[in-house]
Amino acid sequence: MRKVLRILFLGSFIFIIPILLVSAHPGRTDSRGCHTCRTNCAKWGLSTGQYHCHNGGGSSSGSRSYNTTTRRTTTIRQVYGCMDKTAINYNYSANVSDGSCQYEKIETSKENIYYSTETKGSLTSGEKEIIREGKNGEKEVTFKKIVNENGTEVSSEKVNETVIVEPVNEIVEYRKKTTKEKVTTKEEKESNTPLIFTIILLIVNIYYGYKNKDVNLLINKIRLIDSKAKYILYFLYFIFVIPVFIDIVLVIIDFLKKNKQK
Repeated sequence: MRKVLRILFLGSFIFIIPILLVSAHPGRTDSRGCHTCRTNCAKWGLSTGQYHCHNGGGSSSGSRSYNTTTRRTTTIRQVYGCMDKTAINYNYSANVSDGSCQYEKIETSKENIYYSTETKGSLTSGEKEIIREGKNGEKEVTFKKIVNENGTEVSSEKVNETVIVEPVNEIVEYRKKTTKEKVTTKEEKESNTPLIFTIILLIVNIYYGYKNKDVNLLINKIRLIDSKAKYILYFLYFIFVIPVFIDIVLVIIDFLKKNKQK
């Protein structure tokens, strides 16, 4: 039984040795004890196709001494920068993106060209007369803008400007005001409106009160006073305005009653 076991062990050892030699680092060496690695090169710290020599050299039949060089770990240096080739600040050396990419944009917009005012004659003040009305023009403006990755504008530069419509300047002329002329502005007309309206109401009150002396109007009560105080009350009646409006309300009420009775 022991003899059989020895034979099996010896046969297994002879069979395994060639496999280990091939998987470890196959290939015959040249006269200098060197050769080119073809398989399992990384295991021994070599690159596929790398020419190397074994310790102590060897014959053409092959050497079983292997390179005992320690494996080296290569550390890649991190270079931060823009990795987008379409960006204007692309960094071909960068291997880590840092969000610094910038892009160029061309934008075109339209803008107004505001007209100027030209004065005809030597006068610069007085009664103003518009000889020709002004009109704004229009132009097309092109900008070159730089934006970052999130779209925020970094810089803007005007690169071109084209006039589409020329502006038409306003032409005015000033004339001297004469003593006979009186210019009534819109503000003056508006300020006179309440006064005119009050006078009209006062006339209505006086006329209606004179025709209807029995109506209990304030203007009628003032008329009945037989003293100089009557004129002071007339003045206050008009100045404070409120009595005028009170009487006009009483006039309307009395007028409606009489029409209803008819």
